Amino acid sequence: MLRTLVWTLPAHPAKNALLRSLGHDIHPTARARSGLVLRVTAFQMGPGSRIGRFNLIKNLRLVSIGDHSSVGRLNVISAHPVYQKLYPDGAALIVGAHSFITSRHQLDCSGSVVLGSFSCIAGHETKILSHSIDVRRDVQVAHPVRIGDRSFVGARCLLLGGAVLPDRSVLGAGSVLTRTRQEQEPGLWAGVPATLRGPIDGDWFSRAATGTSRVYVPATGETIEDAI
Repeated sequence: MLRTLVWTLPAHPAKNALLRSLGHDIHPTARARSGLVLRVTAFQMGPGSRIGRFNLIKNLRLVSIGDHSSVGRLNVISAHPVYQKLYPDGAALIVGAHSFITSRHQLDCSGSVVLGSFSCIAGHETKILSHSIDVRRDVQVAHPVRIGDRSFVGARCLLLGGAVLPDRSVLGAGSVLTRTRQEQEPGLWAGVPATLRGPIDGDWFSRAATGTSRVYVPATGETIEDAI
């Protein structure tokens, strides 16, 4: 209960110190805004990491936000309590360094969700559903979902338990990525279910910063530096 109350406080170095005193690993330079965090066993935030306002995070064994990574606002990040109890590697959200999750997404981390370094879940309303019913066995089961390094998930995607988006890949907006049964090739994945549509490349995949503040203006062909 005390941890929950502390998480509702505004971002402040004193809040970070209180969370450390309560057993979490929050770097002094991390910025954790007001949110509702319930029944999370271990919470880690690296240097320069950020969490926005009004997120609901609950029933997780581990939340790890890497160095200079961020989570936006109004996300629901959760797991079913049974997987927190029974799965040694389940009920976890692990965000690699220099990655970000924007706002208004729903992440079921029952089987665990791993977002690689320099990657993102962009736009709004993407859903990750890592647990479901296995109709052959008549059981509930969860499988991990992994988004590779330097990869991009577009708006309103659906990723199901066992899905893997390879390193340096894009999942097109509105796509459904199902359970992966063999090693996937990098590239543009799109459709329902998502299939490999071809190779993809660009400066975004080799960037050194977490995000980009440059804006391109199609009407003039001009790129404006540090516009955001």
